[in-house]
Amino acid sequence: MGKNTSITDTDAAAQQRYDKFYNTLKKMAGPICRFLFGIRKEEEVKLPVEPCLVVANHTCYFDPLIIAMCVDQPLYFVAGANLLRQKIAAFAAVNIFHSIPCSKGKISVQTIREMTKNLKAGRNINMFAEGNITYDGATAPLASVNGKLFRSLQCTVVTVQLTGGYQIVPRWSGKFCRGNIHAKLMGVYTKETLHDMRPEEILEQVNRDIYVEQPAAEETGGRTYRRGAKGIHYALYICPDCGAVARIYGKGKNIRCGACNHTWRYNEYGKIEGGRFQTIYQWNRWQQERVGEMVRNGEEISLSTPSARLYAISDNHSRGIKESGTLSMDRERLICGSAVYPLTDISRMDTRNKGVILFSLRNGDYFESSAKKGFSGLMYKTFFEALKEQNL
Repeated sequence: MGKNTSITDTDAAAQQRYDKFYNTLKKMAGPICRFLFGIRKEEEVKLPVEPCLVVANHTCYFDPLIIAMCVDQPLYFVAGANLLRQKIAAFAAVNIFHSIPCSKGKISVQTIREMTKNLKAGRNINMFAEGNITYDGATAPLASVNGKLFRSLQCTVVTVQLTGGYQIVPRWSGKFCRGNIHAKLMGVYTKETLHDMRPEEILEQVNRDIYVEQPAAEETGGRTYRRGAKGIHYALYICPDCGAVARIYGKGKNIRCGACNHTWRYNEYGKIEGGRFQTIYQWNRWQQERVGEMVRNGEEISLSTPSARLYAISDNHSRGIKESGTLSMDRERLICGSAVYPLTDISRMDTRNKGVILFSLRNGDYFESSAKKGFSGLMYKTFFEALKEQNL
């Protein structure tokens, strides 16, 4: 790790304790992680001597553990602020791993300050800049603000590409399966290099480095996965046969449309049988195109989820219930109970977990909405972004 003359003796001692703890934990957990995730010790990613920001694609919920096992030096992590609302996870994130909280759905100046502070102290930081795990296994484009962020931090940026994580536990599923993880060092960009690049160029390069479309099991050594289609409605929400919205659900190995009763089979290789799409990636990309068509053609848009709750999230990441009732969205408004938000007032919408939406208003207010039985947050986000683009 790079030296920094501004570090006090107390800071240096704390850093040494953290590094020792981190390396001990990594050594103890290594055999288990290699067994569960298929990580190869000989493929370890070696970081530069100077402190750097490690940017990787987000493939599954175990990515922080996976990247820790795949990188040769101790890391500090940028973590979703929602972890701070879960007691055990919050204790580990804050008190053990000194994670830097970052709110999904809005840009946090405090997060940037904490990252800068840690980098100046000589620490390596890991960031999954997508901010979310994708539902179909393909890396999502990074928000445009990241290009400016990477340059403004004035540090070396290292890009690492992870493959194989999607098959371990897809975002829509709750079932874990053993995996076959690969980590590859893609690029090392010094602060001098980044200074000579425009933010758009930086963003394009990083997107290119970390982009993957998760391969099917037969393309990664023939490994099969004993996973059913339960939870598939979090990822798939439009029927390609009848066009019904929010009527797809999974049970056992079957995917079924509740409107037209068409049934597909989700096999042990993660492929879909019985229709025109063979993968969740293909189906989801078609959904995105179909949503765009609906918006452009002026078709009726009426999303609705019963028994939802709306929470207001404060600056210290705590939340308090604001409203409850039916969550709905049309071309002009997002509604929960008696709370009504014109879409023009919403600056950004994102998702967390399987089916929770987060959104921030232009005035800085920040909210979260979920429902007892679960719903496709991806569906709401996709329609919102298409409507927002149409109205630009």
